[in-house]
Amino acid sequence: MSTQLGKVVSLILLERFGEYVETVGSCLFKKGICPLQHIRVYTQLPASKVKESLCILIKYGLVNYEANHNRTSALYTIQTSKILLMLRYPKYIRFMKTKFGDEAEIILEELLQSGYCTVSDLIIRTYNRMGKDDQTPTPLVDIRDKIEAMITARYLMRIKLPKIEEAVPELVRNVQDMYKMPEVELSQLSKKQSGEPNVIMKDTGIFWQINHDRFHEDMRDKLIESAIENKFDASAAEIIRVMLQQMYIRTEAWADTTNPIPILEVKDIIKKLHPNSDKVAFFDNYINIIEQDSSNIIRKAGEASGGSFQIQMKDIFTQLTWETIQQIVLEKFDSKAARIFCLVKNKSYIEPDQIQKMAMIPAKESKKLTYELLEENFLQVQELKKAPASSGPAKSFILFHIDLSQVVRMVLELCYKSLYNILTRRNHEKIVNKRLIDKKHRVDTIALSMKTQGASEEQLGDIDEMITPPEKEMLTVIEGTMRKLNTIELEIDETIFLLNTYLAYE
Repeated sequence: MSTQLGKVVSLILLERFGEYVETVGSCLFKKGICPLQHIRVYTQLPASKVKESLCILIKYGLVNYEANHNRTSALYTIQTSKILLMLRYPKYIRFMKTKFGDEAEIILEELLQSGYCTVSDLIIRTYNRMGKDDQTPTPLVDIRDKIEAMITARYLMRIKLPKIEEAVPELVRNVQDMYKMPEVELSQLSKKQSGEPNVIMKDTGIFWQINHDRFHEDMRDKLIESAIENKFDASAAEIIRVMLQQMYIRTEAWADTTNPIPILEVKDIIKKLHPNSDKVAFFDNYINIIEQDSSNIIRKAGEASGGSFQIQMKDIFTQLTWETIQQIVLEKFDSKAARIFCLVKNKSYIEPDQIQKMAMIPAKESKKLTYELLEENFLQVQELKKAPASSGPAKSFILFHIDLSQVVRMVLELCYKSLYNILTRRNHEKIVNKRLIDKKHRVDTIALSMKTQGASEEQLGDIDEMITPPEKEMLTVIEGTMRKLNTIELEIDETIFLLNTYLAYE
């Protein structure tokens, strides 16, 4: 695994869980599969701290374990991809709020904070949290129904349960009950919420966690829709969105190519959603334009009943990846380097002399840019030898080409490096301005408390004056900097998601 990825993982663990967990996580990242004794020796931590750190990492799904060959002790493996996903939690929460409302947002926040939870505990925590924020909290039954909707949509799933009869418990999951809502009695739930002791819930021991893949399906679909909207318009994006929804009925979510989708079925859905819109009037035109586009987004699968189309998921993400890397080349170098990159891409294999002629760039500058791209691993070289003549040495010539998978992995390294720099800078800003940020939090807390008690505007104004004008200016600069850093972090994560999706389809 890469050094840059290890640095990012270390920073995330340190920020979220503290020093001990970060030390154990870094050990597992560097050493790979490790037993408990090796972790303790390598980290020089007390056994109790190592065990506690492993429990935390296992609870949040950041470490897996398996039995050794004798089945007498456990071997631990860190899940770096799951750790990186912690940066994506704000997106998950935003998806839930958009799709299911404010209650779902709080439900997901509580579940992410606890790692896993029973439905009963999740309902009570959400109810208590909403009660603090609202004078009239949502009834328990509504929260239960919201959780059931999230489970039915497969955003939540049951965790694996251990078989405890062995020295190293094996985690197993009942696939049939994976998305089945457990029975929750509201009367028992009300008693437990009111603090009545010895209340036993029917779902005791049935724990739930988030289903990352389901969120990633939404992120993937949203990415495709945005790309279609940018290339064509909102109507074309709406048609593709309906086709993606119909895809799930017929095809595995992560298939390279979908099963045929009847186009009349898609048209009927568009008619119901937008009866008198241009989407219906020009539906056939939109389908023809999307089909004939060079991006190879959809492909005709048959002629019967108006025809069926298949969505080329792998081709879509290949095209999106090419465009992303071309944009990176443009920003990292210049437009001439991007022209050379596109030329090599279109020709597959090309000689240096041909690049100089076809790119319409002076020979000296063309050679310089080509070898800069080669040095940065955006281009690769293939050497070919000519058959030797009867006398004289064998001659060879080189061809430039692009290995997309290799370039994607290299760009991922750049993303991890950028992510590490962003996280480091944000932590630096917090440390340098800690006194001022803490003061602002204290003043806000006092103001909120006084406002709740019915303080006058004059009293609230006096509290606000506890922060001087220069401090307010400094806080404005700090907030702007943190907002920019957070935005950049989310944009880098989007690039990482796109590139990892391409590699998954590869």
